Amino acid sequence: MWHSVWNDAALLNRITGILVFGAFCAFAFLAIRWSAARPAFAIQRVVVTGAIEHAEPTHIAAVIQQAFRGTFFTIDLAAARDALTQVPWLKSAAIRRRWPATLEVDVAEHQPLARWNDDALVSTDGTVFEAEYGDDLPDFYGTDGSAAEMTQRFREFSASLKPRRAAIETLSRSARGAWDVRLADGLSIALGRELVAERWMRWVQLADRYGAGIAQGGQLVAVDLRYANGFAARITGMKDEAAGAAKARAAAKGAAPNTTKPAVKSGPTRVR
Repeated sequence: MWHSVWNDAALLNRITGILVFGAFCAFAFLAIRWSAARPAFAIQRVVVTGAIEHAEPTHIAAVIQQAFRGTFFTIDLAAARDALTQVPWLKSAAIRRRWPATLEVDVAEHQPLARWNDDALVSTDGTVFEAEYGDDLPDFYGTDGSAAEMTQRFREFSASLKPRRAAIETLSRSARGAWDVRLADGLSIALGRELVAERWMRWVQLADRYGAGIAQGGQLVAVDLRYANGFAARITGMKDEAAGAAKARAAAKGAAPNTTKPAVKSGPTRVR
């Protein structure tokens, strides 16, 4: 067999051609790689664009100096991008080469919406991130993975409060999925796990209709909307809690108050 191969000139020429071509490709690859790493192709300029309000420019510059290793051709753009997004407040970073020796870096920051479980922040798109922030923000308390849903609920609830110039101070979602809201004026609202949006709108409609009349001269501190046809209210500072209970019950049902036979003599007012 070997004798026949060595005597086959055409086959030997093809094998020789393949070997020569392979050697040439390997040499060309090594030559290009060697050339690309030469100082002549060093990155000479990095241009950073994008609105930077919270991130520290010196921190960004330090990461660029440390992570942007290699030449114009050899730099690992994915690794450089990942390093930049570790900078507090930076949400994303897009890096592009611009011939002959420039890198363009476009960064975007998180926009803070709320505090998350007292140890992080939530951005306007529902992303949890860690950063220092000194201004006032509402508080979110929830389980891992629930920040996006809570962000959406917060937007819906806040939109319905705008006509009343009220604001949410705390939004909570328990591990079992129960929702609670605390407004900036101190009012606590329990919504439970089911029909959350419907219960919230029921409260908004009642508040719009009756306003301060629900408290009947006292201070409305809590409402519980986990009822099919009404709600429970806790009112403090009432001069006549018994009369107030009957009035609140009547207001919730849309009927005239009956102060002669109150159903609740003291304590929290419950409206069913």
